[in-house]
Amino acid sequence: MPHPTKALRLFNEHVYVIGDLHLGDGTRSDFFSLGDSVTKRDRIRALIKEIREKDGILIINGDCMDLQQGWSIDRVITANAILFRELSDLGKEGKLVYIWSELDEDLSYYEELLNARTASSVLILETAPISLILNGTNDNDSDAEDSESVEDVQNDTLENTLEDLQAEADDTNTADTDAVENVDDTAVWAEIVQGFRFNPSIDNVNDISLRGKSAHHLVERLLGTWIRFPLENFPTLENKMFFWLLHKLDWLGQKLNHAKIQGIVARAHANQIGNPNQVWTELHRQIEAEEFTPSAPILVTGHSTLPGVVPLGDQKTTFINTGSWIFDSQTVLHLEPLSKRHTLFDWESKDEIAEEPYAHLTSTHAMDRATLNSSFSLWWKRHYQGWLKFTFEAPLPSVQTDSGDTQ
Repeated sequence: MPHPTKALRLFNEHVYVIGDLHLGDGTRSDFFSLGDSVTKRDRIRALIKEIREKDGILIINGDCMDLQQGWSIDRVITANAILFRELSDLGKEGKLVYIWSELDEDLSYYEELLNARTASSVLILETAPISLILNGTNDNDSDAEDSESVEDVQNDTLENTLEDLQAEADDTNTADTDAVENVDDTAVWAEIVQGFRFNPSIDNVNDISLRGKSAHHLVERLLGTWIRFPLENFPTLENKMFFWLLHKLDWLGQKLNHAKIQGIVARAHANQIGNPNQVWTELHRQIEAEEFTPSAPILVTGHSTLPGVVPLGDQKTTFINTGSWIFDSQTVLHLEPLSKRHTLFDWESKDEIAEEPYAHLTSTHAMDRATLNSSFSLWWKRHYQGWLKFTFEAPLPSVQTDSGDTQ
């Protein structure tokens, strides 16, 4: 089914953003369940408790359920029944929003199962909007039921609605009338999008094949191992063999001058050097080409799973990646529009995360730039020692990504 284009305009004094949970079926190939998955689910429930205490809102920025790993919605629900029940209760209270991702083929799982409002992006307003609903046009079908593409949501505690202020303006015949006419000009402080739109391998989200991801999960399930990037984080024999095969694929692509094969290897290399799914490079390319312009001082994404808070190239926009809840990661972004504060932190340790994970991508040092602009062939020559032995001079940022599938 086509993914609807729907931007949600939202205000709340406490907005919590998490993403890339990849909830699976609880088996050994489920990377949410790596380690003590019960504890990790309890931590999300503790986050839900804090959201209720602060009368806040939870935004899940894509990749909540991994049906490619879990095979079916029933298996995923069974493995996460208690957590889903609490998320559903939060949705019934109007405190849950889900931004869909390329993995979501059926949004009814979130709208009906979790009672979540779904959107393609969320705009966090600086102050509470006066209007409740602002109608727009759906890019996919202007006559469709969800032709309402921009929706304003405000706190239930606000007492003055648009009609109330209009009545006051009519009675007093003052300049308040102009304020009412411009109620939808409330400034946007943060824009939250799903980072797959900056994945150069995804041309059309409505025409994407997920067979590669399903096959990848199946191989990991059968082998009982991880085939992931970067290699130094997953130095298993199977992963080393995968990299050896990737090198042969690279040789074949160069020999045949095959663009598709070369593209697969280039994406794999980007994942290995800490530029997951080439999102960082593609984001800047789109900005420079004026294909994408941030609409707020803060741009929040997910998808690439590399957490961090760093200025974009123009220094006018702060880029925040919310990280993930896979493997040993559990990052949370807390947005406070009224005080203009944003905090990205590890939920367990409460340690804040800033620019460090992106230091290798933002560095102007010649070696860092050379690594970013190099190729898999050069990486192989530098690190491969023969007989499936590799050497690494320095650890890469703590990021785990999918294997190089053929999206």
